[in-house]
Amino acid sequence: MSPPSTGVRPAEAAAGAPATAAARWRVRLGLPELAGQGRVVAATVLDAFGVGMFVPLSFLFFVLTTDLTVAQVGLGSAVATALSLPVAPVAGSIVDRWGPRTSLIANNLLVAAGYLCYLLVDSLPALIGSMLLVLCAERLYFAAWPAFVADLAEGAELDRWYAFTTAGTNASVGIGGAAGGLLLGSGWSSAAVSIVVVNAATSLVAAVLLMTPVRVRPAGPRPLTPPPPQPRSAAAREPTGPVDSATPAGTWAGWRTLFRDRVLLILMAAQAAFAFGWLIPTVVLPVYLVEVDRMPAWLPSTALTVNAVTIVLSQSLVTARVVAYPRTRVVSWAAVLMLGSIGLLAVGAAGRGIGTVVVVYAAVLLFTAGQILAGPATTAISATAAPAEARGRYLSVFNLTWALSAIVGPLLVGALIERHAGVFWAILAVLVALGGLGYRLADRWAAADR
Repeated sequence: MSPPSTGVRPAEAAAGAPATAAARWRVRLGLPELAGQGRVVAATVLDAFGVGMFVPLSFLFFVLTTDLTVAQVGLGSAVATALSLPVAPVAGSIVDRWGPRTSLIANNLLVAAGYLCYLLVDSLPALIGSMLLVLCAERLYFAAWPAFVADLAEGAELDRWYAFTTAGTNASVGIGGAAGGLLLGSGWSSAAVSIVVVNAATSLVAAVLLMTPVRVRPAGPRPLTPPPPQPRSAAAREPTGPVDSATPAGTWAGWRTLFRDRVLLILMAAQAAFAFGWLIPTVVLPVYLVEVDRMPAWLPSTALTVNAVTIVLSQSLVTARVVAYPRTRVVSWAAVLMLGSIGLLAVGAAGRGIGTVVVVYAAVLLFTAGQILAGPATTAISATAAPAEARGRYLSVFNLTWALSAIVGPLLVGALIERHAGVFWAILAVLVALGGLGYRLADRWAAADR
């Protein structure tokens, strides 16, 4: 049996140039074809806005509305997270059986129910139960959403969709976070409860918006190793059936077969290492700059703002410029940029004064450039690496690589950053480098398997 087509395998054909001036501008700006996809965009934006509103309140809510202590809330959060990890493979099987659109609807309904349960929490077991419901829904989302987009588009259009939704959700989360922060700062006694209710409501509306089936709109595919241009047939340009139709299980449907594919295994290992780089703006910088370097607290906060704004403004434009290159090569470029950021922080941020501030912002911009390159590319690779009938299962396991960095990363920071900062930066650099090299190795193995 020949191996399935993957996101690192050059099996795609190049497409012709867009026919109209509007389409050409859309491609130059890195925007996907949105005609007929208004409900999808609206559901994504609304859902992200609700999440953004709740972000400033995520830990604080239970401290404000219950008699639980901060330590108890932290314990409950850790227990719920640990209990949700085994749910990921089950979520992947659900996506493969029900289809990604139906799974996304279920995700939104479960999230809404979980947030409404937050309003009833009055004990530690209730806290764990309600958080577990929300986290299980999130496991379903991370398996369903990339698969859903992979059914909407292919090739370069797939990267444009991921870039567009990344920028859009970042903007929507930011606006929602600002709205939630203002509401919390107003002093209104019911502000926290209102934010949770709004978050649940946006999830319900998103579920309703997704209930109308959407149709695939094939676009020009993007080769990872560009072959000579080949015209697409007229039939390939016609819309096909609803994207929600789940593919019947085939030879590749079993977990055992999935884990025998060395390309998939090296991709998961590469992403597990590469994901540690994403800890820089949210976990590493605040601790290193404030606790180790004794810099003002506004520096990591504004650096994170620079990171978010740059992604919103640049994501689609940058993706439009790199879609002609193999995705694995783009990921390796991103790794180089992130290594440059780590080098600047390790060497130039160990001091005070305006020079350190400049170095920090330069390092954040370098990291953000790498993040912008890697985001759509890694998501597209993960969404296309497994065959359609096993895509949900593969995505569910692939996304657990982020859980590894989320668990181990803070432990590394706590153990090394204060007294052994050099060792920490060296370990982080090695992990990011291994991640970039792992993606290139997967590309070579995929070529050898053809």
